[in-house]
Amino acid sequence: MVEQNKPQTSTDRMHAEVSRIFAEISRMQAEQDKLKAEQEKLRSESMKINCETFWYPMGVAMAVVATIASVTGMAIKLLL
Repeated sequence: MVEQNKPQTSTDRMHAEVSRIFAEISRMQAEQDKLKAEQEKLRSESMKINCETFWYPMGVAMAVVATIASVTGMAIKLLL
């Protein structure tokens, strides 16, 4: 009778080990999903910064050109 319990105990241990492994896999998948979400957030922030890096100097350049055009236009009107 004692020998019959050993295989059952071994099977129970294997089931417990498999359950533990599945729990570990689920935990790792949740952690992976969390990291993917953080990566996506960083990617969108990076794209935003890249756009700002391009458009802010472009806006300043357009403002400088508009100011020079205005001053030139006023100077032409005053001189002519």
